Amino acid sequence: MNSYVLSVRMKMTGNVFGNQVGGVTYLEVPDTAKVPLPSHTAGTAQQWMTKVLQIAKPDNVPEHKRDIVFFVHGYNTSPEEALKRQRLAELKLNEHKFNCMVIGFDWPSNEKPQDYLSDRGDALDTAPVLVRGGIIPFTIFSKKDCPVNVHIMAHSMGAFVVREAFRHVDKMRDSDLANDWRIGQIALFAADISSSCFAADNADMLPVFNHCGRLTNYYSGFDEALAASNIKNIDLSSRVGRVGMPVDTPVPNKAVDVDCGARYQAIPYPKLKILDGMESHSWYLEDEIWYEDLAQTLSGSTDRNYITSRHAKNGSNDFELNTD
Repeated sequence: MNSYVLSVRMKMTGNVFGNQVGGVTYLEVPDTAKVPLPSHTAGTAQQWMTKVLQIAKPDNVPEHKRDIVFFVHGYNTSPEEALKRQRLAELKLNEHKFNCMVIGFDWPSNEKPQDYLSDRGDALDTAPVLVRGGIIPFTIFSKKDCPVNVHIMAHSMGAFVVREAFRHVDKMRDSDLANDWRIGQIALFAADISSSCFAADNADMLPVFNHCGRLTNYYSGFDEALAASNIKNIDLSSRVGRVGMPVDTPVPNKAVDVDCGARYQAIPYPKLKILDGMESHSWYLEDEIWYEDLAQTLSGSTDRNYITSRHAKNGSNDFELNTD
């Protein structure tokens, strides 16, 4: 099946996307293509969404309907790698019986670890497009007859993109943009945002929790990319993708923490066989147990306490991913 991508990269000479912020391009990438190209444009936003919805709800037959999952990649990610991750996530989620199509949100990262600050700036600049150009149009365009469930999965700095997108749209809301839009599930993994902003009284995450049904944070204490000692870090506060949500203060009822550290340790080397990237930071995307948990999470049909791929952690309200 062709892949659908919402790109905010600049179009460059030679039919390629660059690493700078550009206009919004709605892409339909052929399944034979390895890299998204400007020539893969699917037309206007409405033309693109019409194609997506024809796949998501073919003939409006309920049992054939698919959920839509926006995949937001992290920093230091090329268009080719972002597409590879999007396609793998779609394949694995469907294999684990979550009937969905995964749409990529491709924001311009520089493909160099030392360009962390530049990537963070681009993430901030492009974040609102995720909601204004993708999520809200789907909720409005599809709810008239047969609504489609929309979810988000975000990796690394992609979690920062999601947070800033929701904050910006709520803060800068136009008179023609209703505030009653809502998505289903948000799944963050290896999230590069501060753990402290998940406290119940913190305003940074309030717009996110106001517009989602549940937020699940997958984290690992072995994530080297999120270590405070990492030279790229400008914010030395503990990252939620490494330590989880605060334990000494209440968090929102919609928040779920899943510790994946033990599962990471149980995976033999090499932990990445398909994707490029730091193993301790990106291993989730090749792990079957994590996909089983993610599939049950995104479906929303099972209470957090009864998802079979996890177990309660130390008698608390938090969870730990099974090791086998």
